[in-house]
Amino acid sequence: MRILGLGDCCVDYYIHKKMAFPGGNAFNVAVYAAENGAEAGFLGTVGDDVIGEHILKCAREKHVDISHCPVKHGVSGRAAVNIVDGDRVFVSGYFEEKHGVGSLYPPMLSSADLNYVESFQLVHSSCYAHVENQIERVRALGPIISFDFSSEDKYRTDEYLKQVSPMVDMALFSCEDMSDEECISFAKKVQGYGGAHVLMTRGKGGQLLVTKDGLCHKGQAKLIQAVDTMGAGDSFFAAFLVTLLKEGWTKDSIITESMIEVAFAAAADFSGRNCLREGSFGMGLSIEM
Repeated sequence: MRILGLGDCCVDYYIHKKMAFPGGNAFNVAVYAAENGAEAGFLGTVGDDVIGEHILKCAREKHVDISHCPVKHGVSGRAAVNIVDGDRVFVSGYFEEKHGVGSLYPPMLSSADLNYVESFQLVHSSCYAHVENQIERVRALGPIISFDFSSEDKYRTDEYLKQVSPMVDMALFSCEDMSDEECISFAKKVQGYGGAHVLMTRGKGGQLLVTKDGLCHKGQAKLIQAVDTMGAGDSFFAAFLVTLLKEGWTKDSIITESMIEVAFAAAADFSGRNCLREGSFGMGLSIEM
């Protein structure tokens, strides 16, 4: 199976360690997909700085294809982070630059890029990728589309959901403080705009999947003493998607209860193990930023 991450990459700069760890939702999903046995690619803009070089180096070492990544002059995406009791805490205003090249120059897919994208069974992107205007073009090629809407309210407005949901086959939302009833009601709202399957992760509270046929499935979190929760959601989603594909999920098929049970278990196990390494997947660069 072939999975493509489309859009965002960055480094998470751990202030207390002076270490930059590669990350970004679409990039993470590509790396985690490769770690779970998929052929993976990433298509997103990186800068021509030392951070961009490190991101591309890590992709190669993780066997993620980056042959179509545009490299632009400028600063690669970065986020400042502290770790408190194993949990990530983002620090706003640490960097002078508001945007990296990935935000300033998101991928505008050429005909060659579209031919490349067409070779993938599943294409994953996120609300941070700034490629909403490209998703419809990708969808026309026929792959499964997965999309991470994260946790911010601005990505849950009626306007945004109405724009993006109809193009998505598997939508992911972070819903840590929501009850089962609230999650189910929200999933139905998303599906009302045209979204198909809706997966909601809730940290220690486990997961809820509401399928396009309206059935609700609940999964359990694997509780561990986390070293670092960076990438916990991305690693869960990537392993969940890869396992569903291994179990035979296609764009038009029904996701059976047995497929979901296997995927939930594999995803919880992989995400739990991922929380035992620093950063999204390790590979930190010692640097003063």
